[in-house]
Amino acid sequence: MARVELVLGIVVLLLWVYALVSLVLTPEHEVRGVPKWAWLVLIVLLPLLGAVLWIGVGRSRGAGIPRLRSAAPPPVGPRTYQAMTADERIRRLEEDLARLEQEGREGEARA
Repeated sequence: MARVELVLGIVVLLLWVYALVSLVLTPEHEVRGVPKWAWLVLIVLLPLLGAVLWIGVGRSRGAGIPRLRSAAPPPVGPRTYQAMTADERIRRLEEDLARLEQEGREGEARA
């Protein structure tokens, strides 16, 4: 009996940690239901229920733990981002922003 309780305790702890890490790494615009701070309070105060609700309701569909992205943009062709002129960097950033906004709108339409 004690072994079952130990295993269940470990499973709940792992689920709780997974939910916290997932919440912290999820961008604010991908959080559903209530704001991130409210999810954090719910997960901390009610570990099992909060984690299950976050995984089932709070995060966007198909989301796992988001990957951390590098702060520096990837190289563009033979020239790196740092080697671009200011105008080229601005143009590139505007293109990236437009692409991300489009992906966000498509994600909201699917949800």
